[in-house]
Amino acid sequence: MVLIFCTFLITFMMAVTFVPAEKAKAAAGSVVSQNGQLRVSGSNLVNQAGQTIQLKGMSSHGTQWFGQYVNYDSMKWLRDNWGMNVFRPAMFTQDGGYINDPSQKNKVKEAVQAAIDLGIYVIIDWHVLGEKDPNIYKEQAKGFFREMATLYKDYPNVIYEICNEPNGYATWNGHIKPYAEEVIPVIRSIAPNNIIIVGTGTWSQDVHDAADNPLSYSNIMYTTHFYAGTHGQLLRDRIDYARSKGVAVFITEWGTSDASGDGGPFLAESQQWMDYLTNRQLSWVNWSLCDKTEASAALAPGASPYGGWSDAQLTASGKFVRDRMKAGSTPPGDGIVSGKTYKLVNVGSGKALDVNAAGTADGSNVQIWDDNGTGAQQWVITDVGGGLYKVINTNSNKGLDVAGTVNGSNVQIWSYGGGLNQKWSIVSVGGGSYKLIAGHNGRALDVNAGGTANGTNVQIWDDNGTNAQKWNLYKLN
Repeated sequence: MVLIFCTFLITFMMAVTFVPAEKAKAAAGSVVSQNGQLRVSGSNLVNQAGQTIQLKGMSSHGTQWFGQYVNYDSMKWLRDNWGMNVFRPAMFTQDGGYINDPSQKNKVKEAVQAAIDLGIYVIIDWHVLGEKDPNIYKEQAKGFFREMATLYKDYPNVIYEICNEPNGYATWNGHIKPYAEEVIPVIRSIAPNNIIIVGTGTWSQDVHDAADNPLSYSNIMYTTHFYAGTHGQLLRDRIDYARSKGVAVFITEWGTSDASGDGGPFLAESQQWMDYLTNRQLSWVNWSLCDKTEASAALAPGASPYGGWSDAQLTASGKFVRDRMKAGSTPPGDGIVSGKTYKLVNVGSGKALDVNAAGTADGSNVQIWDDNGTGAQQWVITDVGGGLYKVINTNSNKGLDVAGTVNGSNVQIWSYGGGLNQKWSIVSVGGGSYKLIAGHNGRALDVNAGGTANGTNVQIWDDNGTNAQKWNLYKLN
């Protein structure tokens, strides 16, 4: 009996612990479940369907200094309120990092597990900096990435960044490429498909050198880092050159400051970079999620480690990055779930669909405004049959309503009466965005003249496919 029971127990334990199919399953309705295993196609990062995808996210500061901000709650807030779809825990090698304190990898593991649970992508960053040459700790890197690949080989969420910023005497041909040719096979022998990102010389600014002598492996991307107050057109030209040679570039670190991390912020120059990256659909990660007293920090001193940040708890850089992340980000929600509450964020402006002055009277105007989390920007979307939905403002309990039928007809709130001018078809336009088409005339919910300023009016207009008519829907409950 004892032998039979033990045999049964062992069999049962194997059955409940060995579940690779479930292990690799992405969170339902998430960015990862929608896009799956990413790959490189030419100079583009594409999803499982071969469509170009732009990831936007945050990097932590060094986990040894600001690791308190690397946790599930902060990452969930960034996903749900900023539109983040990729996170990068920055594990330094030196300066109290992994080489001196191998337990720093536990913070990386925490971030990876949170990303898996949240259904977003995550970059495991071997943060080469002070040592200049990645070969200094090459054997430790191989051991670290062997462990990470073994743990996460079944997860499409995971991206590997094998050397953050080689610098000083470390050149692509003499140091970085030979290093990569030893580290990449360690990962590939275990995780054959995940994206691997390789740093370039001069603090990851010499991407043109890598393009002239690229690695021979598939699904490789090359790093460029910029700080808006220091780096400009010359670096953009290098990226364009590299892409013209057929290599893919990922901006795994950029800041609104100068290269010191502290001058600025330089928001006009940052916007130039944002426009450039958006036009080319290049993925980016901002430096950094911390409350350090420096211009590039996203958080004001003393901000909570767990999200829930008001504007007062964000720096100028943090507010800028949040708004740019929202604009055109792939929403993390579950599609349209009838009866749930959503905020609608316009792709062109990054601003939320809003009732002017939180009005509750019939005829209160609808506009766009900075996302502020109030009921004036929250809408219950309910299936009313025939492929149509009613959209009810939670603050007023009144419906999203069109006052006319022609181009430019105003959008307002009004007591819901079930007319077709208060019913909308909600149609996916790809990339996680939607258009809302008025039920009575087939025209689209539109931001007047593609405006981006607070208070810009919302109207209906012929469906034209512009970002003024694309909306990201974020489920709030």
